[in-house]
Amino acid sequence: MNFIVKSIRRFPYLFLTFLFASGIVSEYSFQFDFANQIGLVVSFIAAIFTFFIYLKMPALLQSSKTSFSAILFMLLVFFFLGGIFEHACHPISSDELQTCGATEMKERVAQIKSVPKLTKGGKISCESEVYLETGKRDGSGKAPVFALLTFDTCSVSFKKGDFVVISSSLKSTESNETIGFNYDTYLRKKGVEATSFVKDYRTLKSSDNLSLETYASDINLFLQNSVRTDNDVDEYNARDLVVAITLGDKTDMDDGLKEAYSKAGTSHLLAVSGLHVGIIILIIETLVGFVIHPKRRKYAFAAVLLTIIWGYAFLTGLAASVVRTAFMYTVYRVAILLFSKPNPINVVSFTAFVMLVYNPFNIFDLGFQLSFSAVYSILLFGQPLINGVEKLMPEFKLKGRVGMCLSKLRTYVSGSVAISLSAQLLTTPIILLTFHTLPILSIVSSLFTIPLVTLLIPLSFLYFGLFVLSTLLPVLSSVASGVLCFTLSVAKTVNVIVWYTADISFCTVDRLPFYYYDVAVYVAVFLSVAAYYNYRRILLLWISASISVVYFVGATIDGMATKKCRMLAVYNVNGVTAVNRMIETNTLYGCNDTFKVAKKAGEFWTNRLMPSSSSTDETFFDFDNHRVYILLDKEEIKRESKSPLEVDVLILASNVTAKLSDLRNFRFRKLIVDGSNKYYVAKKWVEERKNGIEDCHIVRFDGSWIEYSNRK
Repeated sequence: MNFIVKSIRRFPYLFLTFLFASGIVSEYSFQFDFANQIGLVVSFIAAIFTFFIYLKMPALLQSSKTSFSAILFMLLVFFFLGGIFEHACHPISSDELQTCGATEMKERVAQIKSVPKLTKGGKISCESEVYLETGKRDGSGKAPVFALLTFDTCSVSFKKGDFVVISSSLKSTESNETIGFNYDTYLRKKGVEATSFVKDYRTLKSSDNLSLETYASDINLFLQNSVRTDNDVDEYNARDLVVAITLGDKTDMDDGLKEAYSKAGTSHLLAVSGLHVGIIILIIETLVGFVIHPKRRKYAFAAVLLTIIWGYAFLTGLAASVVRTAFMYTVYRVAILLFSKPNPINVVSFTAFVMLVYNPFNIFDLGFQLSFSAVYSILLFGQPLINGVEKLMPEFKLKGRVGMCLSKLRTYVSGSVAISLSAQLLTTPIILLTFHTLPILSIVSSLFTIPLVTLLIPLSFLYFGLFVLSTLLPVLSSVASGVLCFTLSVAKTVNVIVWYTADISFCTVDRLPFYYYDVAVYVAVFLSVAAYYNYRRILLLWISASISVVYFVGATIDGMATKKCRMLAVYNVNGVTAVNRMIETNTLYGCNDTFKVAKKAGEFWTNRLMPSSSSTDETFFDFDNHRVYILLDKEEIKRESKSPLEVDVLILASNVTAKLSDLRNFRFRKLIVDGSNKYYVAKKWVEERKNGIEDCHIVRFDGSWIEYSNRK
């Protein structure tokens, strides 16, 4: 117990942030509501009381139990505080949205809250607050709903901060879908309450305030166009790589190249993240250090560094990943000025805490999770791994410049391998949980690509600088073109390395089942090993080993039970009938787009240890003595029949019908309206269900329908 108290005292912000984040996730998942407020008050009073006992009673001054209790209650305070913050900005339910009249087609006022962006489909999307006249959320009869608007145009006449009048209905992002990736759920975890497709709009009031984000976006687009002005064929997507790595825009990048980066384990290079900002920081610290002494003029040194870093964030259009890293570095620099030797883990934890207070939904952002997981992992295990790898590397005893170069190469290779390994210790479970893939050659490919990216980033910014200057001094345009040509050559080399790595058959292990409890066990073992490294208590290793043994035994038993599971599943894939019968084999029935269904349900099949699916044109099949019929043909409801077809489960697909009276040719016990039916058709079936259908399941609103077989 003593080492737990010591750990909390040593890394207070780490534990406070962890409990705060846990409170956010718990409140989002279970909606405790007032229980958080009660828990906060009780925990706070208990913490004050135990601290009073600890300080005022000499007999208990050395009591670790009293100290532990006081700290535990204080941690609970932050847990419930996280729940309160989440509840304050939790998206409203679909029922509340319907009560406000949002689902009806009418004119509404919306204020644009983000810079309008062009989507791949040639539409414009932006976040906004849509005001509902019948709402009561703010006490004034108006309910601002945070919505993602998609405009049916490739250009708009408004900007961030403007008020527009839209004529459309809002669709809630609340979803009961349980199979595969769900875009509505993804948006809801970002705080988006509704979506809407807008065909008609008009600008009501233009904002006179200059939006910093709009200005940054314009500069970002100007620099992007400077890279893409040349009409040469971009055979290796070099220009797209330069734009993605430096300016953070991957919209025009080839999907095949993105997949190659994913297979090679180098997809983090495409997103402007901590790696890129870290490279820029190293370069800037070196260059500025020649002009301003870091110790003698530390305030000026820090001011110049932070100005340049935030300037880069501005050039990327204030991309979330860059702002996150820039803010983390800002906190670190301020901590150095205040405390000379700040604890890096506390600095990172404080940064995460501030970002979660500002926006609790950051905890669900994959970039946020990967960034902080990688930093924590490097801080905890980076140096020990560097020492271990250096011992395994051969030493070169040559003298002179050759020996010096080999020594530097040895240091670089050992450092790169160790840092890559340490970063993956905590990011691997997140990647497995999200993508179910493990790129095993990522370390090898990083040894070649990261040095080239380290060269590519300063070259790109040198070109940007020369390009801007060439608008004033045309004589520099040829120099800028030469720098761009060399920069594109480096980018081509990076892409070629990635392509060749991705072509290796064993570069990635796919379809690895991984669950939330796997992540919990992994983190528990990780923390036990980290604690052992700090405190050298053999008990921690025993705890780690015990957790691992229990986990592997339980996972084996669970895997055997899961593999024997027999089920029938009908789930939501827009425009495609998705009906799976999983017994000994995995069969898709009535499906006209197996690729789209496989993309949707791949994670579901993987986690249930199911093989890849086969498809059949059959519309009638048996499952556990239940007769299942898929109604695909509209002619089936028009034909004359002497007697209705008796089935146990009738599945309506592809907008076949919208009325119960049309189903006179069928007699059924269970009716399922599958996900291929359009939204307005599903809404009509909601009305039909209210009018008397007892056993009707509408996948668009009720989520996946899954029936388990009792037979083994």
